[in-house]
Parts: sequence; structure tokens; C-alpha cells
Amino acid sequence: MVAATALIAGGLAIGAGTAAAAQAPYSATKTTSNIKVTKSVVGDGTVAPGQKVTYRTTIATTAHPDRFINRVTDFHPAGFKYVNGSAKLTAWHLVGGVKTENVTPEVDVNNNTVSVPSTGMAISQTDSKTVTFEVTYLVPQNAQIGSASDSGVSFDVSGFATTQTFNPMGVSATIRGLNPGEAVATGSSELGFGSSDGEGGTSGSAGSAIVENPTGFVVDVLRGVVGS
Repeated sequence: MVAATALIAGGLAIGAGTAAAAQAPYSATKTTSNIKVTKSVVGDGTVAPGQKVTYRTTIATTAHPDRFINRVTDFHPAGFKYVNGSAKLTAWHLVGGVKTENVTPEVDVNNNTVSVPSTGMAISQTDSKTVTFEVTYLVPQNAQIGSASDSGVSFDVSGFATTQTFNPMGVSATIRGLNPGEAVATGSSELGFGSSDGEGGTSGSAGSAIVENPTGFVVDVLRGVVGS
């Protein structure tokens, strides 16, 4: 009964601290020449310590002529860790049209960047061709609740003499407390009911049950302990 009580108490204690300070802007658009770039935090713009957050950057034209993007780089807050396999690129292809593909980016932990090179991705008013780069990070366990660190983006354009850089961009993920589901998942992992995947999640049958139905999981734990 001790383990179950600790799990419930831990979950409630952490879950009760979900309120955060005033939220920082989590979407912004910048322009250069006839190109606009929009970067956003996917979701509501908040994330808890030890959890994952995804940034999405979309590059488009505002008028003719067409442009070709050769590289996109995401600047992330210090301490955030790239989640392997999370980088996705959506772009127009001569064969097959618009495709979303998993890509293997260049990760520079010293400069807090994740970038993907290309031989030239078209952005155009014709058929609304755009380029979208999406990447996910693991937030440090010691991230301070209420804090918000800015991020940025840069990209290379064929025919442009310099890299177009917007860093900082004015796009931040505000750190909040764990919500009840996250708290139960974290508490269960620490008590041995689920194992950490090393990137902010849980693995195993217990971990899956927690994410999908935290209340049901706790009830099952109580029944198992009381009935044993």
C-alpha cells in the first residue's frame, strides 16, 4: 500500500503545480525580401520539465519570383536535447508533389542548433509551395517553472549572398508544472512501474496504461496491492 500511496501523493502534488506565470509568445513571423518564415511551438506553447516540445518552422513566398531553400536551421534553447528520429521535412518534389519525410539532421550541441541541408527546395506562390521543418526536443528536468527561453531560425536561399537569420525569433515554450497525467507517469517510472525511454517518455505496458488512462492505472495498482 505504501507504493500506491506514494504514487498518488506524488502525482497530486506535482499536478497541483501546473499553473504558470504569464505565457511568452509562442509563434512569430518574420520577412526578408519576398520570403516569410513562421516559427511556432506546436500545441499550447507550454511544456513541463522532463517532457517533449516540438517546434515547427514554415517558409513561404509572399510574391513572385519563386525561391529555392538550401538549408534550414533551428536554434533551440540551451539545455534542450534533440529527440532522435523526430526531425521531419515537408517540401514539394518534382516527382510526387508535396511529401513529408523523416530526415537525419546535423545536430550541433555546442551551438544549440539542428539543421537540414538540401539541394534546393522550391517555395512559390504557384500551388502554394512551402517548406516546413519540424523538430522535437526533450526539456531538461531542472527547467524552472514559469521560465521561457527564446529560440530562432535561419535558412539559406539560392542567389542570396548571406544566410537569413532570425535569432532570437521571439518564439518561446513556457515551462509549466506537470499535469496530472504526466505526474502519474513520472511517479510510476520512479517507483518501477514503467521505465524511462531516455527521452521523456515511459515504455512497457505500465507506461502505456498510464498515458492512456492514469486514473484506471492507479485503481488497478490499489486493487493489486490490497488484494495481495
